[in-house]
Amino acid sequence: MTQPEQAGLVLSLVNTAAGDRDDELADAGGLRGWLDGAGYPDADVTDADAAVVREVRDCLQLLMLAHSGDDAATRDRVQAAETRLARTADQVPVTLLITATGVSLRAPGTGMWAALGAVLAGVADLDRAGVWERVKACRNDICHAGFFDRSRNGSAVYHGPNCASMVSMRAYRRRRKSDDG
Repeated sequence: MTQPEQAGLVLSLVNTAAGDRDDELADAGGLRGWLDGAGYPDADVTDADAAVVREVRDCLQLLMLAHSGDDAATRDRVQAAETRLARTADQVPVTLLITATGVSLRAPGTGMWAALGAVLAGVADLDRAGVWERVKACRNDICHAGFFDRSRNGSAVYHGPNCASMVSMRAYRRRRKSDDG
């Protein structure tokens, strides 16, 4: 299965904090860089705007961890994330684009709110296409990179073989240590 186009922007946002690298959205400058790269330039963003976008990103990442069956995605945390995303969705500009070949959502304009609208519209389009649950976050605790699960049966939980190997090795060492102790 190939990754749908709509997953690109969603994964781009979630992966601004993936792995052990610095948070790309730590401040207004980082947010401006991400917005420029995503095609939604906004020179007037502030550190408070960056905090709003980080919150949306973290909520999406948690839902994607739930898709991966990660223990961190408890029912209470998922419900809180869904509530925060619903609150944000009320503030973003999204319109319907109706054509002879179908209906899609789009975020008009530029800037931070349009970018968030495009991300949330992407999630809606992925859900409508029946593939939202294939957009996952890596279960490796030090990674959590977003990825599209291309496996035939939708069972992938790590974004790549390195993370799968790392988690397996940690589990092996834990078992070995408990056997020795």
